[in-house]
Amino acid sequence: MTNSNYYLIVLFLISIYSCTNNENNNKLKNLHGDFIGQSLPKDSAEVFAPGVISTAYNERDAAFSPGGNEFFYSLKGTIGFSLIQTKIKDGVWQSPEVASFSGKYSDIEPCFSRDGTKLFFVSNRPLTGEGEPKDYDIWFVEKINDGWGKPKNIGLPINTEANEFYPSFTEDGTIYFCANYENGIGGEDLYYSVFKDGKYLSPINLGDSVNSVRDEFNSFVSSDGNFIIFTSMGWGTGFGGGDLWISFRKDVNSWTKPKNMGKQINSPYFEYCPSITPDGKYFFFTSNRSGEQSYSETLLTYDKIIEGLNSTLNGSQNIYWISADFINGLNK
Repeated sequence: MTNSNYYLIVLFLISIYSCTNNENNNKLKNLHGDFIGQSLPKDSAEVFAPGVISTAYNERDAAFSPGGNEFFYSLKGTIGFSLIQTKIKDGVWQSPEVASFSGKYSDIEPCFSRDGTKLFFVSNRPLTGEGEPKDYDIWFVEKINDGWGKPKNIGLPINTEANEFYPSFTEDGTIYFCANYENGIGGEDLYYSVFKDGKYLSPINLGDSVNSVRDEFNSFVSSDGNFIIFTSMGWGTGFGGGDLWISFRKDVNSWTKPKNMGKQINSPYFEYCPSITPDGKYFFFTSNRSGEQSYSETLLTYDKIIEGLNSTLNGSQNIYWISADFINGLNK
């Protein structure tokens, strides 16, 4: 091969890479407006931001800031999950990138404080921030100008030698989370802890009106504390591998019997990681539902198989959203 032909091939490959890279960047950088520029869903659950946020890879969790100008989610990689962030700059949503405080240990389940000054999340990082990972604890970072500070462990009495997961908050600062404590009702249970005089009080089990002898986990509590949404393995067969259920508060220490959220949300696959946008308008959740079919009407080629494997609905975890208007109708 002559030098001139070699350089022509190199220039050709660079041009292809450049065009592909620019195309991907443009797809991201041309997104304006609320909710990363997506068309708003109505009464049917839709994949959120397909090809941008929800992809052929495993994404879960969804957390918009109270102002709606910042979005966090979790993406699975070679070390477990990392927290991914995108935000608006000069009116345009920026390309997703690993959050400044993530990428070294497995980090999941981002959740903004109600005033947006803190971002809570779950991590298996050690207390010192260096060395081998430990059990999962609840951590938080504080907003500093346009970025975030160093992670802080919320400590006792919530974090223990057991795993603690999925923080969610009411307006008064009460935290709801799930854990597999020794004194639980069965498996993972849902707990809450009141924030008083600058500290969290001892966690309280939500009791057998919500928790069963099997697992209840990944709960989202409404800002007024009037309902809680969670995944359950113990309140009926449901639609599939794991469904989302809802309970409404009856009084301080009791809730209505959990109700399946129905086929608008649940499928034969696994649904979890519920959240509602700060404005109360949209309900988010994660599912690994697939576009897989029992057969193909035409013979598949190798390229078609690879195309399916690289598609969003390949059975990986994706983020879904739907209008939250249906939720109040479940309280019947």
